[in-house]
Amino acid sequence: MTPFVSSPLARTTPEKAGIPSAALSTLIRALEDQGLDPHALVVVRHGRIVLDTAWAPYRTDRAALSYSASKTFTSVAIGFLESEGRLRLDDSVGDLLDLPNPNGLTVFHLLTMNTGHTAEQIEGLRFDPRALLAVPPAFVPGTYFSYNSDATYALSRIVSALTGETLTEYLRPRLLDPLGIGRRWMSPLFGVEQGFSGFHLTAYDIARLASLLADGGRWGEDTQLVPADYAADLEKPWSDSHNPGDGPPAEGAPVDDWTLGYGYQVWRSRHGFRIDGAYGQFGLAVPERGLAIGYQGASRDTPATLNAMWDFVEAIGDGDVETDAAASAALADRADSLDTWNAREVLAIDPAAPVDTMGWALSEEGEGWRLSIPGGDVLPALEVVVGNGTWIETVVERTGEGHPLGRPLPVVGPEVSEGTHLALAARGARTPAGDVLVHLVNTTSPHRMIVTVAADGEISAGWHTAPLWEATLSTLVTAAFVLDTAD
Repeated sequence: MTPFVSSPLARTTPEKAGIPSAALSTLIRALEDQGLDPHALVVVRHGRIVLDTAWAPYRTDRAALSYSASKTFTSVAIGFLESEGRLRLDDSVGDLLDLPNPNGLTVFHLLTMNTGHTAEQIEGLRFDPRALLAVPPAFVPGTYFSYNSDATYALSRIVSALTGETLTEYLRPRLLDPLGIGRRWMSPLFGVEQGFSGFHLTAYDIARLASLLADGGRWGEDTQLVPADYAADLEKPWSDSHNPGDGPPAEGAPVDDWTLGYGYQVWRSRHGFRIDGAYGQFGLAVPERGLAIGYQGASRDTPATLNAMWDFVEAIGDGDVETDAAASAALADRADSLDTWNAREVLAIDPAAPVDTMGWALSEEGEGWRLSIPGGDVLPALEVVVGNGTWIETVVERTGEGHPLGRPLPVVGPEVSEGTHLALAARGARTPAGDVLVHLVNTTSPHRMIVTVAADGEISAGWHTAPLWEATLSTLVTAAFVLDTAD
């Protein structure tokens, strides 16, 4: 494999990296035509960016909630702690957190989500490490995989317990600065950075980490950033993620990328392995192709998103590619004009995520509209300007004193930063039936509301993809500096 080069922002043309421009255009078209709501895409080959683009109102220079893509950053922090001699992977979690550990859970069990707890048991843990360690797992630890964000949260607590720093503070000189990742914010939970979710990242950030891991932890030609042994072990399928109750896959059935094994907070894939967050926050690492992809989107059909990616991976070879001037120009034109609004006919409300619109009102303002939304415990009343033919952003500051999740913060430790601001971009149009269609997008997360105002003024709305904590705008508040232009 060609080694990755040193600069985190080095660029080249697709053809110089062995990728036809037409293949990238096909990938963009596949994401759009299937209604997968793409937001940002960065394709890197041999350490050089060959494509970086975003769909309005999303931007490549604004960080957005990456959900469980956060987990892989937490894993890398554990790798650094191991290399510094601050822990071993077979250490007792109880010893590290000064808690009873009657079931003998280790750091390795947390990393591989092999604590032995079932999904039903995990749901009852409620991010309390005492419960994680105390509840007798249904299976012997190390023998049973179940996706477990509580385990990753415990890893974040371990980082803070051993270093006296937050997870992101600890990663700053070791990972984030070397990769060229600027100031970023991770949502806290109970006074500790979540670790399992909450990291607000750009698609560049995700692509950089995927590039690093695809090259065995090397950054550039001679910098071993992540310890080589840890990077090699990280991608191994330590846990069997196939549910035995499902039986063997039927002949000719599509490959399920979530059944191919789980490593140290990464999933094995048909090609390489991946960083993986809800609704399609992906970092694909394909070492055999020298390829990494950072992607952000908002689809409830994430297998379809991965299928589009794998079709692209399988369409490119390892040899030279002649430049096709027409294909290159077509790709450039398309990449410069991408807009999520163009998919409004295929983006639909999740039937399970309606929005209570009591008290909402829409009024005409200039050539567009103003959408008024009542306030609540966390956010003030919102007056959102809706562009007609363009996206207009509105930023509001939270007013409530309580935690956005409505939970106490009993843990005393490194200072964490709470979310304070909400950024919304809105665009609308009048339909042939006389209704007004409005898309209300939170540009620091994958989420949007779709709002319809009937000619008689009746308003209905719902989430296209609902926030995972609770389906409210208030749960999406972020740190003020996230709204600045990212590095």
